[in-house]
Amino acid sequence: MMLNRRQVNLGLASLPMLAHRAARAEPEYPNRPVRLVVPYDAGGGVDAAARPLARALSEGWGQPVIVDNKPGADSIIGTGEVARAKPDGYTILLGILSIVQNPHLRAKMPFDTLADLAPVVQVSTEPLYLVVTKTLGVTTPAEFIDLARRKPGKLSFGSWGNASTGHLLLNSLQRKAQVDITHVPFKGMGVAVQTMIAGDLDSAMVPYAIARIGLETGKIVVIGAAGPTRSPVLPQVPTLEESGLQGFSRAQWMGLFAPAKTPKSIVDKIAKDVTAALSNPALVSWLAQGGASPAGGTPEAFAHIVRQDSEYYRELIKAANLRLE
Repeated sequence: MMLNRRQVNLGLASLPMLAHRAARAEPEYPNRPVRLVVPYDAGGGVDAAARPLARALSEGWGQPVIVDNKPGADSIIGTGEVARAKPDGYTILLGILSIVQNPHLRAKMPFDTLADLAPVVQVSTEPLYLVVTKTLGVTTPAEFIDLARRKPGKLSFGSWGNASTGHLLLNSLQRKAQVDITHVPFKGMGVAVQTMIAGDLDSAMVPYAIARIGLETGKIVVIGAAGPTRSPVLPQVPTLEESGLQGFSRAQWMGLFAPAKTPKSIVDKIAKDVTAALSNPALVSWLAQGGASPAGGTPEAFAHIVRQDSEYYRELIKAANLRLE
């Protein structure tokens, strides 16, 4: 059957309307359960943050948000699973700084972190605290550095493993202050702080939840914070930058990532909804108990932080000449 020009024109004119109807028929995200991958063990710090966040998002979305622990290889196993997942917003990752450190520590990675993952939103920020045993008799970073200079190689510094954030910051501190402090790696900072309490370790760089354990015993003193500003939970503690040590203004963070080709509309919605959830007083209070502050914001703002921290830790790792295989 031949169509006349009028019929063709009417058909063409109806295309935008049909497209609009098709778009309206597209189900709104999310319309089924969302999997939140935590690349660490259940019961750890990242998992503990994932649980209340998942509950808040589930309530807002009206869909289950299922926390799925995929530990192994310093977060690489779980992170890689998300990098390879279908980019539809139904598999997302809760990551921390190791996500930008690992590519610079390892010669081979099973994925390209910056190319295969899309930063969605920063969830929280938290400084690390420089803590020392009270028996050292120092109360400021300057006094600690002066003591280290007078006792080269005699003071010890604990971290949660070789090439961990604490170890990298110690290495930077030693270079900038020109001191020699002995690094002692532990399997976890809980063990390290107990060793400090027992008097067998002099110092460490730890999160608030760990520092608090030592503070409660009265045997540990917090003398500085590695971050851009003072923390609301310990406002009396100056930043290391305030104390004259430059290069310690990068905060620790947790944030959500999605597979790289996830539609921008979905990435934007997750960021918007997470930011709204982070204004919930109960969630703010829960984060504060662990020493963290809610963040939120846009995907673009978080992507900027990820790129900056990738470069920051690339330089620290290169200067320290550290590699993991």
